[in-house]
Amino acid sequence: MALIDQNNHKLSILEKCAYGAGDMACNLFWGLICIASAFYTEYFGLEAGVVATMMLVVACIDIAFDVVIGAVADRHKTKWGRFRPWILFGVVPFCIIGIVTFTTPEFDTTAKTVYAYITFLIMRLMYSVVNVPYGALMGVMSADSDERDKVSAFRNIGAQIGCMVSYGFVFTIVRFIMDTMNVNGQKAFSTTAFIYATAAFILLMITFLFTRERVEPAAQEQSNLSQDLKDLGANKPWIMLTIANIAMLFFVFVHNGLIAYYAKYYLADSYDTVNDVAVFNATLFGFQLNWETISTILLSMGSILTIIGTMLIRPIASKFGKKPTWIGCFVLASVCSIMLLFIDRTNIGLVLLFNLLFSLTIGPSGYMVWSMYADVADNAEVETGRRATGLIYSSATMAQKLGQAVANSLPIYCLAAVGFVANTQLSADTIDSIKTIYTLAPVVGGVVGIIALCFYTIDEDKVKANSEKLAEMKANSNNTDVVAQ
Repeated sequence: MALIDQNNHKLSILEKCAYGAGDMACNLFWGLICIASAFYTEYFGLEAGVVATMMLVVACIDIAFDVVIGAVADRHKTKWGRFRPWILFGVVPFCIIGIVTFTTPEFDTTAKTVYAYITFLIMRLMYSVVNVPYGALMGVMSADSDERDKVSAFRNIGAQIGCMVSYGFVFTIVRFIMDTMNVNGQKAFSTTAFIYATAAFILLMITFLFTRERVEPAAQEQSNLSQDLKDLGANKPWIMLTIANIAMLFFVFVHNGLIAYYAKYYLADSYDTVNDVAVFNATLFGFQLNWETISTILLSMGSILTIIGTMLIRPIASKFGKKPTWIGCFVLASVCSIMLLFIDRTNIGLVLLFNLLFSLTIGPSGYMVWSMYADVADNAEVETGRRATGLIYSSATMAQKLGQAVANSLPIYCLAAVGFVANTQLSADTIDSIKTIYTLAPVVGGVVGIIALCFYTIDEDKVKANSEKLAEMKANSNNTDVVAQ
């Protein structure tokens, strides 16, 4: 076992890239989770109301599991560290269940519903097993706040690449497999999931092999879970940040989760029920468009612009602070979403422009979120004398899943309420309702997020003061910090 000086907090580009590869892997499947409602209604064959209920029920079970994983990871250290072993031993079952979940069995409707509940739940649980410790890993790779900010940027870029490949291209990949292999959409989707699973396995192994855990608690006292939970419940910055995180994820996931419906049923001129295709007469730069192409453009270009935004936002956040910058992102993205309500669907150029501006302005928020959770973990250790990195980061993943669950279920309930039936010609009122839900529902998350951030109290001066205090606490504890290789 090799020793690494804990004061050596400067991370190599290789290690930062390896960490970012982990979220790229997770988001290959998280992207599929985000568009799972479209998979279950358009390919798997379940009704919208059934899918919405399943999304909510599974998420409620899964959210409680996140806290368990975070608490257990905090309390068990192996020769590989506290968090990296979960990646090593969780990656294979995670990838296998990912394939099974997006495979459609030849069952009747009742059996298919049961199958969907079981496989989707297990996939979400296995996602927690891998992703919660992965998220906590960033908090112990370095004690330097600036280094964590950089790692967070790499994570957000990796996440967006994963999302771009995942839900950005999934419908186009499925269509390509259908055409080239002469199979139906169900088999094409399971083949796509297999490709994603293979890539996810390789990327997560890179994360395990090329990252290290360096930060240890200042005092090696026996931690108490009930006390950690009590401290967390009294932690106002954590509460406000978690509310803002849930709101931001609702904001993004409503938009991204409804893009397939928005493209297929609103932007299309009509729906051909005989040939099972949405009919488009629109062209862009001379190219004829179909709904898969529009979905791919919106989601993939949105991810690319999010990556660009992440690279541009860091100097802005450094100058004005992460909280004010995040509030500005909420405001600008909300304006873009509202503008889409007033743009005619035949003006494809403007539709694409404001959708992409939406992604450019709200996408970089992910970089600030993960960095701010590390700041919250530092602040909690200063105030309580205990470090619960896994528990705090599990709450971040919990917020991610809660935001996604509400975003995946509530709009689908709304679609069912306005008469939506998949793969049919919809009424004019139902089509107009799809546009209204798509443009205005995200703004609700924006308003909630802005209010929560107004009460978040950790600014850049506080971050610096906490870093100095923690260095003093660790020096006084005279601990020898050992990094598991």
